[in-house]
Amino acid sequence: MVGSDLAGPDLYGREMRLWQSLGPTTYRLRSACLAALLALASVLVFLGAMTVVNQFGGVHYGQPARVVAGACQQIGPISRRGFGYWWECDAAVIASDGTARKVRVHSSGIVPEDQGSSVELRETCRTNGDVTDCSYGKPIGWLLHVGLGLIVCLGWLALAFGAAGVVMFLTRALLGAPRYLRFRGHVIRPRK
Repeated sequence: MVGSDLAGPDLYGREMRLWQSLGPTTYRLRSACLAALLALASVLVFLGAMTVVNQFGGVHYGQPARVVAGACQQIGPISRRGFGYWWECDAAVIASDGTARKVRVHSSGIVPEDQGSSVELRETCRTNGDVTDCSYGKPIGWLLHVGLGLIVCLGWLALAFGAAGVVMFLTRALLGAPRYLRFRGHVIRPRK
């Protein structure tokens, strides 16, 4: 077979059999549907990971901060924080000298029941040039912090590999099996 050495005999034979048995239109439609399913699955895994992290998350490092809760807004059922409903509340951080600065606390770090009362949270800040970005959350242990960090990494990996798979399936749908296999062979091993 022409090109069987470019992408491996198993892939080449399987894809060409599918191309011939399904026909060009059904093969392309199948590849587009697989791309859509893979995109949906990777987004669901990512949002599931974010749900777990925001449900059990907090701040491991940083300094204690006294926060007075203000007005809250409920977000959800699907957001960048994952599945479910979350509270985002305005608050005032009271410094040791008594000055207050306005902040926004995410992921239900404080809830409407805390409104008007003082809550102990942990503050961690990052400075990028002239801008300081601070996060606030309930104190958590280092082991939970590491575990949640791994879950975040797995969520982002699922999203990245899912995106790569979507590109592959859409390329198959656009080019069809014969041209896709030639293209893949040229990408892997450039012609001399």
